[in-house]
Amino acid sequence: MVKRIKAFMLFLSVLVIAFSLALYKFYPVSEALYYNESISVSKVKLFMTEEELLNTMDEKAEFVYGMGGNGWRFSNSEIFVMTSSLGLFKNRVSLIDTENTSHSILGTKVGDDWDSAVTYLKKRGFKEFSHDMYTKGNVEIQLSGGSKISRLRIRIADPAYKDIQF
Repeated sequence: MVKRIKAFMLFLSVLVIAFSLALYKFYPVSEALYYNESISVSKVKLFMTEEELLNTMDEKAEFVYGMGGNGWRFSNSEIFVMTSSLGLFKNRVSLIDTENTSHSILGTKVGDDWDSAVTYLKKRGFKEFSHDMYTKGNVEIQLSGGSKISRLRIRIADPAYKDIQF
């Protein structure tokens, strides 16, 4: 009986460790899916495949080659999207950038007051990384502009890129 209990406890421990490692590895994906609820940039969402991205948009994309991934510019919609070339986000959207006043990211729009946007991000738990960059977990929000926001960007940092320099 004692051997069975020990074997069961060992099995349970291994299961908990495996689950914890999987959760840690795939956490950026769950963050992307969570923040997608607060992204209204046409029909573009984080973690969508390149194929889904190109089939979703109503305009032809301009391909922009980049190191560490590919870019897709949708000029009419004022959207720029990056996909990764490796890691969890391989060939999937990891960055969304917009200059369109009808789009919003986490409740903030182009044209909004800078100070109000920063206050809102901080209330949601984002920390100031630099003057225009705010982070929480693997998520980065970048604001551009002066007293009014002229461009918004959301990016998920894929752990696969942690030690890579381009």
